Amino acid sequence: MNIKKIYPFIIVVTGIALIKACQEDTGDQDLREKEQRFFDLYVGANYPDVEPQPNGFYFLEHKAGTGSSPDSDDWLLVNHVNYTIPEDYIYESYVENVVMDNRHLDPDTTALYGPYKMQNGTITDGLRQGILLMSEGAQATIFFTSDLGYGADGTAVVSPFKSLKYEIELLEVIKDIVVYEQDKINAYMDTIPVADTIHDPVTDAIMYYVIDQASDGKPVVIDSLVQIAYKGYLMDGRVFDEATADSPFEFKVGDTEFITGWDLGLLKLHEGEKARFIIPYPMGYGEAGKEDPSSGLTVIPPYETLLFDMEVISVKEDPGDIGDGGEE
Repeated sequence: MNIKKIYPFIIVVTGIALIKACQEDTGDQDLREKEQRFFDLYVGANYPDVEPQPNGFYFLEHKAGTGSSPDSDDWLLVNHVNYTIPEDYIYESYVENVVMDNRHLDPDTTALYGPYKMQNGTITDGLRQGILLMSEGAQATIFFTSDLGYGADGTAVVSPFKSLKYEIELLEVIKDIVVYEQDKINAYMDTIPVADTIHDPVTDAIMYYVIDQASDGKPVVIDSLVQIAYKGYLMDGRVFDEATADSPFEFKVGDTEFITGWDLGLLKLHEGEKARFIIPYPMGYGEAGKEDPSSGLTVIPPYETLLFDMEVISVKEDPGDIGDGGEE
């Protein structure tokens, strides 16, 4: 090996890397300084009397809360509107009238409007610290520079070195999300005189079903081709999906693309029957919930119990039996 010939090459490559790193550091510093100038101008023009908190974020309370205060990792129900500064550009909200006035937020109405379920500390550090100053029922504005936000990386919708503002209402603090969801199920089941259970051995979870209209029609079995009318909603009544009897949903029972609660629940039904399913999150969309793949917006919240009104329109065992409109 010719050591003397390799060293100059290493020095050149190392030098180029150092120059590039210095250029990036200088560029980042320029962007930070530019962000800070715009942020200071924005605060001075819009919130001249608000002093920063010790950690550098700003907190302006509009309404004091009277309920529980959250810890850093508690789950929360909130209403929120998120802005970039200094443009005051709204980049996220699940408040329906805000979205309707800013159609770029959800052009295909894929999001589930209403209270947003999140775990504190999983979005931005500035938001986490601001929420720690709130209690249930409080309304506040929280704003800060990108060092407490998404920093030099940004996100798909927030540019790097972008200051953020949150208008937020803290509706509820959830200390134990699993217990919280089970308590909701228990309270709902107390309103139902008779219900049957289904145990899922994979998740060890239990769902409930109620037959509201019985039938002696064909039973649903694995690989049945079924047409169903259904309405899916959360326990607070928000509808997230539905198909009517005039335009039923058709699929094969057992396909892995559907939630476990559907497959196991439908196996208890017959053609012509109407029923209700109460599906806990392990048999639904799990701990993560469901996002629309094109927009990234939440369709089903994390740890969410699902309710379904189901009607089995038809059951067919042979794929060749399915014709136009599902007629035999």
